[in-house]
Amino acid sequence: MSDPTAWQSPQYGAAPGWTPPPKPGLIPLRPLTFGQLLSTPFQVMRRNIGALFGPAVLIQAITLLATLAIVGAAAGLFAYRVDRATDAGRSAIEAGGVATVILAGLVAVAIGVIGSGFLQGVVVIEVANGTLGHRPRAGQLWRATRGRRWALAGYVALLAAALLLALAVLAGIVAALIVPGLGQSGGGRATLVTLGVVVGVIGGLGFAVLAAWLWTRTSLTAAAIVLERLGVRQGIARSWALTRRGFWRAFGAQALVIGICYVASEIISTPVSLVFSFGMQLAFPTGTPTASDLSDARGVGLAAASYGVLLLLSLVIGSVTGVIEAATPVLVYIDQRMRREGLDLTLTRYAEDVQAGRPVGDPFATPNYAAARP
Repeated sequence: MSDPTAWQSPQYGAAPGWTPPPKPGLIPLRPLTFGQLLSTPFQVMRRNIGALFGPAVLIQAITLLATLAIVGAAAGLFAYRVDRATDAGRSAIEAGGVATVILAGLVAVAIGVIGSGFLQGVVVIEVANGTLGHRPRAGQLWRATRGRRWALAGYVALLAAALLLALAVLAGIVAALIVPGLGQSGGGRATLVTLGVVVGVIGGLGFAVLAAWLWTRTSLTAAAIVLERLGVRQGIARSWALTRRGFWRAFGAQALVIGICYVASEIISTPVSLVFSFGMQLAFPTGTPTASDLSDARGVGLAAASYGVLLLLSLVIGSVTGVIEAATPVLVYIDQRMRREGLDLTLTRYAEDVQAGRPVGDPFATPNYAAARP
């Protein structure tokens, strides 16, 4: 009888089992699931809170204080001049005061745009470093955005200007229909007013769709500007290309994270707002502060303390949600590059080269074939 092992095929050992891609830091180095796109932004602040919370609060505080100072000073000057104006010059002073307040509001918006751009740059650097397992300090994050800050502010300003221009055109069309209609009588008035309302409703819905589409298609621009060192125009084109086949994924992830942040902030701030209202009622029982109320140091102190707590809470909530919302498009950007350009392989090789002590380049640099795309 022959040996049964003589005809068996040789054994070279068991086949290696599947091992998941490495996760050196914030995310695994592979395309992300939709659930990971939703959950990871909430881990960004917690993972490196010491480096992120300070810059976020500082940027938010500077923006808030500058806005309050500029708008408050313009409104106070307007009220002061109107209160002391004569009947003959009141109309001119009121017109100039309104123009001054509007100009101050535009300056405040510009300051907010700059602050938003700076915060996005800091968060982009943090998420990119977190992906590779690094925990930079606040100073390192800020220095890494050098040369990119004004490009980021320019992108935010350009997007805001485009949306405001579209809204202004819609408002102008509606006003051109309704205002002449109000000066007429009979059926002509009803027709023009009804037409203006219909155009406003349909146009408003169209504007919302246009704004969501434009915002989503350009939402990866900040990451491209910072990580690939692109200009504003090139960054917008890069974002446009990366979201071409991933629009709904990018829109859904960012919209849901913004919605979650909004609901959470309302849950936290609503009780404090109620306490603030209660404190104001205790400080000024008559509703509108009178001269006698303002002379009561205890009432003024209570009102100031209540407003200070509300302002501080708003600042903290705005800083946290600002970081979370800014982190989401960066993760979408990295995910899209993994899916379309093999960035996960590049990052894996980078991590291996770092561990082996081999020279490394910039893992987020624009691939040549991607740079050649329109």
